[in-house]
Amino acid sequence: MTTTRTNMKNAYPKKIFIVATILIFVAVSCNTREVRCDNMPEQIIGSGEIINNAIISDLNTIPKIDYIITSDSQNIFYAYNPLSESTIAANLTVSFDNGNTYHPIDFSKYTVLGKYSDISACRTVFDRSVTKNTEQQKYIYKIIVIHCGDCEALWSDMNWILIPKIEDGFSVEFVVEYERWARKT
Repeated sequence: MTTTRTNMKNAYPKKIFIVATILIFVAVSCNTREVRCDNMPEQIIGSGEIINNAIISDLNTIPKIDYIITSDSQNIFYAYNPLSESTIAANLTVSFDNGNTYHPIDFSKYTVLGKYSDISACRTVFDRSVTKNTEQQKYIYKIIVIHCGDCEALWSDMNWILIPKIEDGFSVEFVVEYERWARKT
């Protein structure tokens, strides 16, 4: 009996060591996944036809759909909702100085586009671009949602952008793609 008790006493520290090793491994594995997200590209306003120093004030009170905003009346901007074929009044402003001051948008010079997108991830970057296709008489607003990690946090954005005034007769096509971030070495 003495031999069995000695073996059991020696087995207990071994089990603690094994459990501690597993816990450390799990903790290190989670941190490694987070580090991979640290090397994601920086968030930029956009490229192509997008006026890249313009920040549009965010409105969380309007429905999360596609918007083409082309006109105003006494600082109330009318957003056309292509899904419901209706118009929604919204008060949008623009900043050209990194968000320090906001001013009414001059819709004789500019058009505002907005496209809601979201994803559950540990970190997300929204890569936005607008291209003008003269042959098809349309603008293509493309958003690539670059995401990293499997977290439950919801990252969302209306992706408001400012572009030069859309020409008469031109339409807008909204495209959203999702891309999992792969760490570049």
